[in-house]
Amino acid sequence: MRNFKFIILIILLAFTLPYTYGGCVLVFSSGDTDFDKDQVDDERSGGFIGNSSQAAITSTNAESLAGGAFAGGLSGAEPKGVKMSQRFNTDQSDVFRPLRFPLVLGDGLRRIELDTALNSSGQLNVITESDNLAGSCGGKLSYTLTLNRTAAKFNGNLLFADYCDAGIVISGQTDVDGTFEASSGAFDTAYFSFDDLSDDSHNLDGKISMDFTDTPIVAAFSAYSTDKHSGQVYWLKNYSINLFELFDRVEVEIFGTFYHPDNGFVTLTTSEPFVIFEPDDWPASGLLVIQGDSATKARLIAIDQVLYRIEADTDGDGIFDWNSGNLYWTDL
Repeated sequence: MRNFKFIILIILLAFTLPYTYGGCVLVFSSGDTDFDKDQVDDERSGGFIGNSSQAAITSTNAESLAGGAFAGGLSGAEPKGVKMSQRFNTDQSDVFRPLRFPLVLGDGLRRIELDTALNSSGQLNVITESDNLAGSCGGKLSYTLTLNRTAAKFNGNLLFADYCDAGIVISGQTDVDGTFEASSGAFDTAYFSFDDLSDDSHNLDGKISMDFTDTPIVAAFSAYSTDKHSGQVYWLKNYSINLFELFDRVEVEIFGTFYHPDNGFVTLTTSEPFVIFEPDDWPASGLLVIQGDSATKARLIAIDQVLYRIEADTDGDGIFDWNSGNLYWTDL
């Protein structure tokens, strides 16, 4: 079983379906101030242009909304057969696409080794480190970090130039600050802020906070995603992911609110964690519920590692009056 010490992604920077999420709280300290998941959210709705009312869930949109919520509102599959070190293989991380973006940012940061700088800079309390790192499959990450030994805090920026991690390629810059272990230089927390991270299809503008010491592993973020082809903007607000690592499986919970420019917003709650056994590609169990307007809702039920089903309460009476029948995960 791989050690999922690093969480993420990537989100990937792409939205093509209507999706959603509902919330849990993450609290830790950034480089300069304490912050929690709510502070990761950009309260300015000015970056979102579209329907800001709550979506009514119907028999027509239930499948795309629930399926999109499960997929994380993100598109773009990773190449098969490429293994991620010390975390999900590509198939598993592609199932939970919201994991992928934080994984790239988090792993990129944690590849930076601070111990040499901290142990070889004499009596200086504040030091600055700059260097370049090659991506595992191409491209480059350039960084500049300022370290405060006494406070065990850091700040700086990361610049990705066609940086490839496990087959995912991103470009753009993010500011970052957080805390580290003064003795080892290991990063404890990180807070990323960016306005133009991109892949070949999308631009992302937002904030991500991560706690590398937490159990479960937790990532929280809010972001606007712009589809380069359609120009549509999607808003992920107060989004959070919990990842539990167990002996023979991983369990994933996702929560938050998603704004779709055409359909409005829905919230997502993982009522039962999605369980993926090694070496399966899809969950053997799990249940998510999306909440819409006028008490309408839908739920996605993992039947086994091959099949799932979506059911909807389209009139808000508490009875699920529509269902998709059994669907194949591979067609999701």
